[in-house]
Amino acid sequence: MLINQIIDLESKENHNKTTRIVGTVAIILSGIILYLDKVFVWFDITLDNLHGWKNTANYIWNLCQTFSPILIMCGMYLRAYTLSTIVPIFCYVLQFFFVIDSSMTADKGSTWLYVIGTSLGLIIVFLVVRWHLYRIGRFQKLEKELMEEIIQTDTDIFSGGDHEVVKKEKDKKITK
Repeated sequence: MLINQIIDLESKENHNKTTRIVGTVAIILSGIILYLDKVFVWFDITLDNLHGWKNTANYIWNLCQTFSPILIMCGMYLRAYTLSTIVPIFCYVLQFFFVIDSSMTADKGSTWLYVIGTSLGLIIVFLVVRWHLYRIGRFQKLEKELMEEIIQTDTDIFSGGDHEVVKKEKDKKITK
């Protein structure tokens, strides 16, 4: 029974609302946990065992950077709502800007504008790629259907079956 439920999760048609909501929460959480190090700094929480890291904030930040993609994968497996991916995209782009300019310890006025623009740009690129892949899939499906029709027509012609082309040829012979 558990195996059947796992297999059902892989099918796009067989997903329930609760599963999608749990996946959506996982994806949103994957973006939010990227800022858990700021909570540790704000509340002045320190850990005893940092596993070789300089300070608690660096340790928590790197730990969350590792755990976040795992949450994203789990959320996508649970067929999360696609709109929820905006949160981790925005959070990763924001962190990207802070990593690129390591001297920036606080937000500059234009940082949010750059992050929003870059996030929207990434989302637009993803949508365009998805649209092109959908079109390619549609063309391949149409091509397959046409090839199957041609094969069926050839089979009917050569076997003398009741295909339209065979019927027309028989009618032509009878009328002559």
